[in-house]
Amino acid sequence: AREGSLVALVGESGSGKSTLGNCILKLLEINDGEILYDGKNIKNFSKKEVKKFREKTGLIFQNPYSSLNPKMKIKDILMEPLIVHNIQNEKRRIVMLNNIVKLTGLNVDDLERFPHEFSGGQRQRIAIARALILKPEFVVADEPISALDVSIQAQIINLLIDLKERFNLTYLFISHDLNVVKYLCSKIAIMYRGEIVEIGTTEEIFKNPKHKYTKLLLNSIPEIV
Repeated sequence: AREGSLVALVGESGSGKSTLGNCILKLLEINDGEILYDGKNIKNFSKKEVKKFREKTGLIFQNPYSSLNPKMKIKDILMEPLIVHNIQNEKRRIVMLNNIVKLTGLNVDDLERFPHEFSGGQRQRIAIARALILKPEFVVADEPISALDVSIQAQIINLLIDLKERFNLTYLFISHDLNVVKYLCSKIAIMYRGEIVEIGTTEEIFKNPKHKYTKLLLNSIPEIV
């Protein structure tokens, strides 16, 4: 993916989308092949390079109800990445904390509360804040709206777009919803049974799909037929 782009990874449940996303972030190891970041194979990274890589990348999980530690206050959840990556200056930590809270539509007062005190949409804002607090270059958003009420989904999508523009983020947006992908993404990769079967611009995929599975996906959505 080019810097600042928004690429979709689309496929049915169980096709391997989340596994691929975790491999790209080196949360799962691969035995064969290469995953290149800035021209370097992440498989060969040293411990120091892995830590730096983790600082430059972020992950937004699908389920905001299970991805936040229920025993931790929001300030501690957001502070954790800063501590892990040795950002020692306390003043700097507090500034970064307050900034990301405001940018994600939360309030400073929310920092003293626990996850169970928030709605699903607010919890996902917290999860997004955690993923972006270190100002990463590349973020994997793994079905970030599928567990939310439809009325909240548009708010989270608009937040992700706003943050992308603000930080010049590169997103890999994992989804099964082609309508959302059509609105959001400039490029789409179609995954079927653990393999990427087609890659193209959003316009190419929707206007001239080549693989039979891509055609099946498009034909299954009445709004697109």
